[in-house]
Amino acid sequence: MSIGAKVKKFRETRGISQDELALRLDVAQSTISSIESDKNIPSSLLLNKIAKELDVDINELLNEGIQVNISNNKFSDLSSAGTINQYNPVFNMQSPEIIENILKNQQQITKLIESQNKFIETLLKKDKDL
Repeated sequence: MSIGAKVKKFRETRGISQDELALRLDVAQSTISSIESDKNIPSSLLLNKIAKELDVDINELLNEGIQVNISNNKFSDLSSAGTINQYNPVFNMQSPEIIENILKNQQQITKLIESQNKFIETLLKKDKDL
């Protein structure tokens, strides 16, 4: 079942109209309509808001059989079907692992910049000596 079909199913189950859901999400009714008819794929941010408004876990809206694993900054598809998820995976940008990786990357970038600056200083010094 597609994300759009699931959104429609959960919305109708809760007795919420497209207009009402759109109003709660601060989007146009046509946005909800295009999502439900699979003409448009919601961003991860909008999908998260939809899940909250419909009081469902966001994973219930995502494709069945698709699990995405993130480790060492690499993605791998863990689905039993081996198909590639056509929707963007949703990440919790406040997870400790992601924050830790961002900080490590920033430290590495800082070291590279410092190394580059020392190299440039060395080149400039050699140029003055000539």
